[in-house]
Amino acid sequence: MRLGYSDRHVAVGHGWLQQTFSRWKMGSLPRPNMYAAIGQFLGVPTDTVKELVEEARESMGNEKVPKVSVFATSSVYGKMADRKEGKFKFAVPLPAGRYAIQMDTPIMEPALIFGSKAWVDPSVWPKVGNEVLVHARNGVAWIGRLESHDNDTAVISQYAFEDKITVRNVEAIHTIVLSERVTSK
Repeated sequence: MRLGYSDRHVAVGHGWLQQTFSRWKMGSLPRPNMYAAIGQFLGVPTDTVKELVEEARESMGNEKVPKVSVFATSSVYGKMADRKEGKFKFAVPLPAGRYAIQMDTPIMEPALIFGSKAWVDPSVWPKVGNEVLVHARNGVAWIGRLESHDNDTAVISQYAFEDKITVRNVEAIHTIVLSERVTSK
């Protein structure tokens, strides 16, 4: 999990059975009565969870999603331009739908682990405290935890640094909604 918790810890913490949580991770789709709890766990609205499940059901024509989740088919975009600063370089125009980024920097640990993949959903409105990608108009994006934003400026923090980063000429702020589990060897 994102913070290194076991399946059991996550499941118990959210009132789920460990087996239910494990089945979701293996591709079984959750029932509607679980959408709110899953949304709270992922930090996304219940409607987003519902849309993702419906999209998975329609694309597969059944109750199973291949391997991990509806995010399994998201393409990886952007290329790490500066590991130390958590900068990515994106081709313009920006991805319009869900996409993934490769975490090739440890600056967001423990939330986003080096070597893992994180999924980004541009349709989720960013809130202070969310992990986000802040895209500037020049095709560069910074990863961080959203501290504030207004008009065309955003302020983010990164776990590895005490200083905050101010991004100007913001084109978009995309919310990270899920990250891959990395197991220790």
